[in-house]
Amino acid sequence: MATVSALGLAALLLTNGRITFAWGPEGHRAVAILTERYLRPQTRARVQELLGTEGLEDGSLWADQIAHGSRPETAPWHYIDIPLHDSQINLQTDCPQGQCVLVKTKEFVRVLSNPHAAREARYEALKFVAHFIADLHQPLHCEDNHDKGGNTQMVTFEGHPDNLHWVWDTGLVEEIDRDPQALAAELGREITNMNRATWQTGSIESWVLESHRLAQTVAYRRTWMFGTPVLDQNYDRRAEDVIKMQLQKAAVRLAFVLNQQLP
Repeated sequence: MATVSALGLAALLLTNGRITFAWGPEGHRAVAILTERYLRPQTRARVQELLGTEGLEDGSLWADQIAHGSRPETAPWHYIDIPLHDSQINLQTDCPQGQCVLVKTKEFVRVLSNPHAAREARYEALKFVAHFIADLHQPLHCEDNHDKGGNTQMVTFEGHPDNLHWVWDTGLVEEIDRDPQALAAELGREITNMNRATWQTGSIESWVLESHRLAQTVAYRRTWMFGTPVLDQNYDRRAEDVIKMQLQKAAVRLAFVLNQQLP
């Protein structure tokens, strides 16, 4: 099983405060693939013009690569630390100095929509937006339970010890389907026109709070007090249903944002 070693986990926590890989490459690629289905032809052309041969699928992975490489200062941009038991966002405490996924997503959407911005700035903004809209649909990227977004909450998953964050980022996604193309196809078959119309409403703030509520009601259980909880089949099934829905919403909403900002 691919997971983060204890030494690697400690190093990342010391360096960046918490691990920020949301969904893993499979989830991000699936969101990008499915997003392209819902882009208007002119929007698809603008995306291709900005990204060139890189493409939206590869471009959607870039923000994670630089966060743990050449630009570690961007790591906090991938999440927002809303306390698990809160029900509202307090930017002063949950997003210090605007360094969180909510504020940064809005900032890069503004850059992307500005035709007078430098091409390089819009190129980077597109890749950040593609990544961050997926990130903010991962419930553990929109909460904190004094456990660095689930990174220090150990659980037993498929008979092995893992941290809760990794389980939601990657473990459960791989249980659904390890192949991004197949995963995107499965997700796409279940999306109706009514789903799309409903999911395109709201704001980035409301999407973040939606994810936060899923962390409260699905990702964590009130009975987790001591020891290492065992994730049973009932937990896995419910979590996988949520993950599928969140990936679907991320794709529909990313396409909606791009259609609005790159007409």
